[in-house]
Amino acid sequence: MRLTLLVCLNGFAMLAQGQEMDPWEKEIERANLLAREARYEEAEALYKAAITQAESFSEDDMRLAKARNNLGALYHSLGRYAAAEELYQKALPHYEKLQGMAKSSYSSVLNNLAEVHRMRGSYAEAESMYRKAIEVREQFNPKDKDIGAPLNNLAVLLNHMGRPKEAEPVARRALAMWEKEYGPLHTHVAAALNTLGETTRLLGNLDEAGQYHRRAHEVRLKTLPEGHPDLSAGLSNLGSILFMKGQNEDSAALYRQAIEIREKALGPMHPTLGFLLNNLATVEQKMNRLQQAEDLYRRAINLLEESGTTGHIDYAKAVENLASLFVLQGKANGAEALYLRAAALREEALGPRHNDLAVSYDAIARFYADQGRLTEAERYLKQGLDIREKTFGPESTEVAISLRMLGNLYAADKRDVQADISRRRADSIFKKQSLTPSH
Repeated sequence: MRLTLLVCLNGFAMLAQGQEMDPWEKEIERANLLAREARYEEAEALYKAAITQAESFSEDDMRLAKARNNLGALYHSLGRYAAAEELYQKALPHYEKLQGMAKSSYSSVLNNLAEVHRMRGSYAEAESMYRKAIEVREQFNPKDKDIGAPLNNLAVLLNHMGRPKEAEPVARRALAMWEKEYGPLHTHVAAALNTLGETTRLLGNLDEAGQYHRRAHEVRLKTLPEGHPDLSAGLSNLGSILFMKGQNEDSAALYRQAIEIREKALGPMHPTLGFLLNNLATVEQKMNRLQQAEDLYRRAINLLEESGTTGHIDYAKAVENLASLFVLQGKANGAEALYLRAAALREEALGPRHNDLAVSYDAIARFYADQGRLTEAERYLKQGLDIREKTFGPESTEVAISLRMLGNLYAADKRDVQADISRRRADSIFKKQSLTPSH
């Protein structure tokens, strides 16, 4: 998964020739530079001082809103999402009142607030805000380089929501815009490459995805200082590619390196560590190192819970992964509760008709079938089938796979007539699409 947070700092206004920057603006720019260099404590002190000073300015002075937005972006990077959201909400009305070209900066605050919603799992609100942020800037200049941030972040969100086909053109547009503006060696270009790599990975193009992730990591190595937390993103994503290719030890090594960098830069309680820990745990589980995997899953879940990001879809993944581990360890009662919780989390985040929810229902059904609880297994398989029929259509491959699973369940329960009906319908769909049935 993509770990880089692309939030926007608002800088100073364009100055006339010979005009000196206001001392307050100089301090904000200094704080912005420190924030970009991951010198967070120094930047925080300057932003707080700027806010204190700006509170004495006139009510219509934008400097207070600017400082609040930028301190919010800093807290965002540190995983302090509630504090970031409060600052963004205070800044937003002031930016919304701006007129003409100046209002384009309203887009930055919308993008930042959308990022908070994305991290906390409020996906519908986030999507609406990203699209509004794009629209605001396009009204003034459709070639504005700063459209890239909400474009890229929208693509990230669409990936989270299982919509990589929609994400791909959005991610490619952000990449093209930033490459044209900044050239090949820029952190924004790395972020866009990272997103496009994740998109192509979700579309099943592992070699292409690996190329994007390697290029993104190379750009960051050339443009970021040693130990910068964003260096962990490339390592993690390359680890995911290796994991999908079955290179488990190499994958685990990259995940550990990514965790070490991020933990050293941001501390052991940063919420994005939870995503990395979950990734490493999946590899450990694959290599049958079950206790190590359990410890990592538990730490990941605790981090995400403490940071208020339990609505994020990757939290549901971590919960479901721990459930699968419990099955291997023979902890049936604990596994059942976790599977049901993961399904509830997915439904809340993605809605009742999303294919990821059907995947959760399949996992619950397999669990119940293994426990000999066939009636409950049937109920969840039917719920998954219903979602896929409404999402993909009654003659889709996804529906055929669900029917095949349902047929196998009926056969195990010695309900031969129903098994035959389900299997025949599945075979008919596979035949129409010239596909081989899955057994």
